[in-house]
Amino acid sequence: MTNQPLSVPIGLRLTLDIEPPSGFRAELGQLINTFHAETVPFEISRFTVRLDDAEGRLVGGVSGVMAWGWLFIDAVWVHADRRGQGAGRALLAHAESHAAAQGCHSVWLDTFQARGFYESVGYSVFGTLEDYPGEQTRWFLRKRLK
Repeated sequence: MTNQPLSVPIGLRLTLDIEPPSGFRAELGQLINTFHAETVPFEISRFTVRLDDAEGRLVGGVSGVMAWGWLFIDAVWVHADRRGQGAGRALLAHAESHAAAQGCHSVWLDTFQARGFYESVGYSVFGTLEDYPGEQTRWFLRKRLK
């Protein structure tokens, strides 16, 4: 494989940052959202659902993003001692109910560890990435809310 220089339009500079500046991703996201707004109205809303024990310690949580009528669950976690007791189901149900009340018609997420759990609460697979991470499969799942 030869190492040929990349062709860059005249007057522009291409930079690879191994440790990107903290604001770069936010700036890029804002510019992408502005572009999308030219053709599709864009409104985004974030929320979390927190589950605490009697002492106020976090034992579970969900983080979600709502946009274009969809809820994206970007994080779900339940403490190992609380798994299998309905905590995950309660967290998801609360997040889904909130999203539906805000006008979301569907929800999607991705996981490489808990496919069976999500299928047990009504999600279905719509895509996969093999060997991500390692020799595992990353599953993309969705569920209709309305």
